[in-house]
Amino acid sequence: MDAEREALLGMDLPVVAAPMAGGPTTVRLAEAVGARGAFAFLAAGYKQPAAVAEEIAAVRAAGRPFGVNVFVPAPVPVGEADFRRYATRISGEGTRYGLDLADAPLTEDDDHWAEKVDLLVREPVPVVSFTFGLPPADVVRDLRRAGSRVLLTVTDAAEAAGAAELGVDGLVVQSGDAGGHFGTFTPASPAPARPLADLVAAARSGRVRWC
Repeated sequence: MDAEREALLGMDLPVVAAPMAGGPTTVRLAEAVGARGAFAFLAAGYKQPAAVAEEIAAVRAAGRPFGVNVFVPAPVPVGEADFRRYATRISGEGTRYGLDLADAPLTEDDDHWAEKVDLLVREPVPVVSFTFGLPPADVVRDLRRAGSRVLLTVTDAAEAAGAAELGVDGLVVQSGDAGGHFGTFTPASPAPARPLADLVAAARSGRVRWC
């Protein structure tokens, strides 16, 4: 397992700093993790492509292996009624910032998917990971041809099997133990939460390496 880990991620320590979108993952954190021989991820989620490019350039300059995590666009659209109920429920959170969240418009947003993929093909990083779904086969192919290893976050055996068919380099097996949430492919009907050890055992029965 140590040899697989080193070959896949190029790391000295069996420690990975997960990509935490929305602010917790920073360039300074990634640099500090890499400096200590562990493996750091940058979180591309919720960021503009230009900001992702700037962070990649900064961490690349440190000379340590690192990865970038990208959100696959959700396959389940949100209906107007469901969105309006949610917006009303959280409206109080926006008051302190002068925002009227209850009247916020419903906006379908793919988090700049195409632009981020293009960036990572054009300026490849050691590892690219995906969360919330299967990227198209041509995206996996192009990233691997560019020199990146591709990982995929999975939350059940069926997702692991789909990832194996894509020919990814490894799996990030995630259960509900991961901070109380997991990146399921099916947000409308997520699989039942299972202990991480059980999920890892199911993933290992396939033909891809795991992390």
